[in-house]
Amino acid sequence: MAKRTFHEVQQLISNNPMLHQPNSFYGYLSRTYVSHVVIGIRRQIKCDKQSISMARLLEELIESPQVLTRKYYVDLYKGSIVENFADQDFNKFAAPGMPYIDSTHVAADLTRLRNSTKRCEDFADKRVAHRDKTEPKELPTFMEVDECIALLDELYVRYFMLFHASHMDSLLPTRQFDWRAIFRIPWISQGEN
Repeated sequence: MAKRTFHEVQQLISNNPMLHQPNSFYGYLSRTYVSHVVIGIRRQIKCDKQSISMARLLEELIESPQVLTRKYYVDLYKGSIVENFADQDFNKFAAPGMPYIDSTHVAADLTRLRNSTKRCEDFADKRVAHRDKTEPKELPTFMEVDECIALLDELYVRYFMLFHASHMDSLLPTRQFDWRAIFRIPWISQGEN
């Protein structure tokens, strides 16, 4: 949600020539967004025993692939109108006929996640969560941050399907109100400093 909101605000600014002037608020907005999302990304890739994260889930599935069996998955489809697709859908996580998930598929997802998030994690560790003496090796770009968020969303959807035999397109919620309404009213009253 933060990514979408940030980019929509950037578009509002871009579309209004009256806002095309230097303003420290733009820097504040960017720094706040970056800090928020890189810490969120970092939270999903830490793997210590106290962490609840996407990376830790994937590590646990790699270590114990037998906990998610074809039988368990097929049983989730029982009585549904798509019951006949259960085996075919499980084959996205295992070779046909294999009794449980293939840990090499999970390991590939974990590798993609770690490779995608390296710069964000390094920046979060050295500049947001802590202030290290050493500089981050390379700063993540806005595009890289967006790609990390997209990959986390993709992996969530993929593993949601594995655990629940239920499909979703994205973790991104549908807004229930016009969040931009706040920008249609003046924020500072006449004569106020």
